[in-house]
Amino acid sequence: MARVLSRRTLLGSAALGAACAAAGLVGCSDGDGGAVSAEPAATSPLAGKLGGKLVLRTSCSETLVNAAVSAFTEETGVAVRVVSSSDGDLLSWYGGDSAEGAGSPLEPAPDVVWGADPSWYAGSEALLEEYISGENAAMREGCRSVGGRITPVTRDVAVIAVGEGAGDGAEVTGYEALLDERVVGSVAMEDPSTSARGLAHLAGIVSGLSGQSADAPWEYARDLLAGGALVSARDVLDAPEREERAVALTSEQRLMQARLLESPAPDSVYPREGSCVTCECTAIVAGCANLRQARAWIDFVTGKACQERLAAEAFARPSRSDVAEPDGLPDVEDPTVPDRAGLLASWARVLDGTWEPSEVAPEEAASAR
Repeated sequence: MARVLSRRTLLGSAALGAACAAAGLVGCSDGDGGAVSAEPAATSPLAGKLGGKLVLRTSCSETLVNAAVSAFTEETGVAVRVVSSSDGDLLSWYGGDSAEGAGSPLEPAPDVVWGADPSWYAGSEALLEEYISGENAAMREGCRSVGGRITPVTRDVAVIAVGEGAGDGAEVTGYEALLDERVVGSVAMEDPSTSARGLAHLAGIVSGLSGQSADAPWEYARDLLAGGALVSARDVLDAPEREERAVALTSEQRLMQARLLESPAPDSVYPREGSCVTCECTAIVAGCANLRQARAWIDFVTGKACQERLAAEAFARPSRSDVAEPDGLPDVEDPTVPDRAGLLASWARVLDGTWEPSEVAPEEAASAR
């Protein structure tokens, strides 16, 4: 039986960070904001290698970043500095209309950004360089360049992590099962306004329940929060300040990476209402200092060798059509792009208590007549 989800028993992120540091890799914090690696010295081109340096701002997990960055440096000779960020702050480094003059010694202006789905880049396209990977034709449906500026790298699936203590005899099969009074107080989810994982679950809830009525998803969200579900500002699989929770709304990739450190990990439940599939994307910052290296990054992470490495080492679903899924994963739908602005507008009203049903219940309509 899987155990209770807790910071101590589920994920030793500090242990993983120490291992990465010992290997000379990055020290990003998966959304903890502000942690950066040491400034690398620009490398001189070796035979057949590009050399130089690159600043990467990312909200992706350490496991995913280290798998890509180490291979990129080996392949190109480019020294990479990694700046960690939350999804919500991924594009918030700039102080003006371009990268020129932005940043600081502690948080330099990035050359490339990596993380979250395309909806998080909406409205910031002017800050991004137009560039389409030479590998674009090899991408799966829903994973090709978005607007010529945003490049999907991997796909991720919203799943429910279920551990021991998820309810006495209660069976978690999907979102609606979380309202069971034996379960709801043990649920933790990430804030959709700052986390792409949280937003993917909100999108899945809306997609899965809206067939009942337009109001059903938001009535559900209201009831979930009223029942005691926790909304975390941090990764629900590794939030030091949170209570122990037996059920976590997370992502397939994140949960599978947990098994590198802890076995057995909690069970993965793909919601019966449907699992939202999104892409984690990368993009070049307009006016960046290292444009050649940034373009090389885009081509590299969409290349077959890197995609195979990410699948093998980070359990990431590839964006390429000619790279196999990690072993044992179920078939899923093509990726979608959530309506971030619309979802968050309704979510905010649920949080502050101002949301009200827009449809009249059948029994109320009968009474009115």
